[in-house]
Amino acid sequence: MDTATPMDEDGNHVSISDDEGEEDEVEEVNPHQPSSRKLTSKVWLDMKKIKINGEWKAKCNWCHKTLTAGSRNSTKHLKLHLQSCTLRKLKTKDGKTLHQASLKGMAENDGKVSMESYTFNQEYARAELGNMLVLHDYPLSMVDHVRFRRFVAALQPLFKLHTRNTIRTDIVERYDIEKKKAIEYMSIVQSRVAVTTDMWTFDSQKKGYMAITAHFIDESWRLRNILMRFIYVPAPHNAEVIADQLHESLVEWNLDEKLLTVTVDNCNANDKAIAEIVGKIGKSKLLSEGTLLHMRCCAHILNLIVKDGLDVMQSAIENIRESVAYWTASPKRIEKFAKYKKVKIKRKLRLDCKTRWNSTFVMLNIALPYRPVFERAKEKEKQYEWLPSSEEWAFVVDVVERLRLFYEITELFSGTDDVTANVYFPKICEIKMKMRQWEASSNNTIK
Repeated sequence: MDTATPMDEDGNHVSISDDEGEEDEVEEVNPHQPSSRKLTSKVWLDMKKIKINGEWKAKCNWCHKTLTAGSRNSTKHLKLHLQSCTLRKLKTKDGKTLHQASLKGMAENDGKVSMESYTFNQEYARAELGNMLVLHDYPLSMVDHVRFRRFVAALQPLFKLHTRNTIRTDIVERYDIEKKKAIEYMSIVQSRVAVTTDMWTFDSQKKGYMAITAHFIDESWRLRNILMRFIYVPAPHNAEVIADQLHESLVEWNLDEKLLTVTVDNCNANDKAIAEIVGKIGKSKLLSEGTLLHMRCCAHILNLIVKDGLDVMQSAIENIRESVAYWTASPKRIEKFAKYKKVKIKRKLRLDCKTRWNSTFVMLNIALPYRPVFERAKEKEKQYEWLPSSEEWAFVVDVVERLRLFYEITELFSGTDDVTANVYFPKICEIKMKMRQWEASSNNTIK
């Protein structure tokens, strides 16, 4: 029976020979010789280019078969050979044979499963465990859970599960490595870098924290951002402390000489802090001698405007907030409230964060369709005392429609995946035009 021979991309039959037979004159290619043509295909990692009796051949490093490798031949037939080479399949990346390894099933797009050799690697699995904990915000104590340890042992008995302290050390080491890579990358960035800061106080701890993010255009003209630091800021949070923390971060990341702008919240402490930053870096290193360095966060300014406006409707907000808090306080109340719901409403009630007006808008927006449910619940539940009046419901409807504009524009300004400087002026003009229209409202509070 004839055996079909492989063909190259042009449809030509490719000859294959074993090492048996007459002794031929063999000349091996030295890839380090200047006269040799550089072999760029990945097939040459598993093959060697040699000349036999004046003709170029490719010799498989695994089964030692030779195939044609002339200049007119492509490498497609060489790739096909490597895919079917039995001896190559029986080897792992570490050079171990199949009987020392396991088989790993890989799901493919067409639903089929392909098998390949696999050798367990303790260090790789340990690193992946740390990556999983960080990515999904799992607690470090998870590695001490009895059922989790049994689950891991069932999957791979060879894996040694370490303590939470060891995993914490692994994560910190990984952080240091990735941070070093990021700093090295930022050192070769050719463009200037815009820095944004976000500072807040953690209520339960009464401690201040600052997130510092770098934004820049990379060599492919893509907008990129890197979270440089997430740091604790000691009290008092005055200009000197803020300036010292920010300047220390800029110097550590080698950004003090390629700084474009620094965007901060609109407050007196930040105004003074930026002035100190200019003094620490020096005007000569900054664009336009630092006159363009200070950028006041537009989203923060909008937040201040909206918070001031929300003060006039505290009564309606408090009644809805207390209503949502009451009916979401326990699983039993949630179940009881669901029985009163006779209309299809997909979104569930959500309690707001009092210091975040955007979360207050979301709470009000979700609560509005539930008005008949709240009214029905009031008839059934005597302990429920926070039903908004008809006037308050009507007022909330008007306010939510106006807050929606601020909410959508704030979301746009806060985006990090796209450039937003070009939309600032048109959106501020849109707010100005809407506010002029609201002056004609029949509601005096809206005016």
